[in-house]
Order: sequence, then structure tokens, then C-alpha cells
Amino acid sequence: MKGILSALGLLMLTAIGAQADGDRIWSALILATQEEPARTVPRELVDLAPALKDVFGYNSFYLLGQKKRDLVSGGEEWLIPSREFFFRVQCLERGTTTYKLRIQLFRDTKLLLTTEAQLARGAPLYIRGPAWGRGHLIFLLEVL
Repeated sequence: MKGILSALGLLMLTAIGAQADGDRIWSALILATQEEPARTVPRELVDLAPALKDVFGYNSFYLLGQKKRDLVSGGEEWLIPSREFFFRVQCLERGTTTYKLRIQLFRDTKLLLTTEAQLARGAPLYIRGPAWGRGHLIFLLEVL
């Protein structure tokens, strides 16, 4: 009996670990600029840099802030990649490979954007923000 309970406990821990594994969301605030020569891409953005260059047309990227949080179905997370901008993300539904999210983007206390989106691993959501300095802000959400 003790062996069965131990095995059952191990299976439960494995199931909980498998469910929690990968259920994270990453938010980032990026400043995209055009510079000659192009700036070295921050390591956190290396995999995303080709898409960022293609979509936004800039060749240099500064990672201004980032935050990772757990992504739980029915849950709500505040992702604060900077002091000025932050996301409120509600996980409305979790599929086998996708997450249906309600996303709100704030600047200080002002709500800038509310939308619902489906995110999947390997398919980040980019939001082009305002002109900032010599470039544009880009907000990024990615399921990890």
C-alpha cells in the first residue's frame, strides 16, 4: 500500500510538473532604431531579430525591460516590463497548443489597448508602439 501511494504521489507530481512546464509568458519592451553600423542584438532577442527586422524595418534593437510570469487558465497576470508601460493578461482559455488571452496595455494608469488574441509557442505577438527617441517602441508577448 505504501508503495502504491508513493507511486501515485510521484505520478501526481509529474503531472503537475508537466502541466506547469512551459506555461509561462514573457513580455518585453523593445526600442527599435535604424543605426549605422547596426547595434549588436541583445541575446534575449537573437531568435526574434530577423522577424523584427522584416516586420518593422529597423536594424538595431534595445531591450528596455522584460518580465516573465506563469500563465494559468482562468488566471490574471500583470506583466511590467518597464515603470511606464505594462500589460494585464488574462488567460481565457488554454488549448493543447494555444492560449486565448485578453490583453490590456497601459501607460501609467491610462489604458491604451484592449484586445483578445490567440498565442502559441513560437508565435510571438508584436505591438508597434509610439515613436520614441530615434525609433519606435515595440511591445512583445510570447508564450514560453
